[in-house]
Amino acid sequence: MYCRLINSTAVDVVPSYKDRFHQGIHSQFVECPDDVQAGWIYNADEDTWSAPPEIEEEEEESSE
Repeated sequence: MYCRLINSTAVDVVPSYKDRFHQGIHSQFVECPDDVQAGWIYNADEDTWSAPPEIEEEEEESSE
């Protein structure tokens, strides 16, 4: 799999990019593990991928 990185975040995750994207952005693609999805973060220093943190919705307090 390959993904296009923007600010260390996977944007486009595809099995092949050369036939799908303009040649001008081919340099933005890197090889990635099969389980990476759009939104995952790449740490180049450690060569690791991680899912973005889940956003917890705050529960509304009921006023009685």
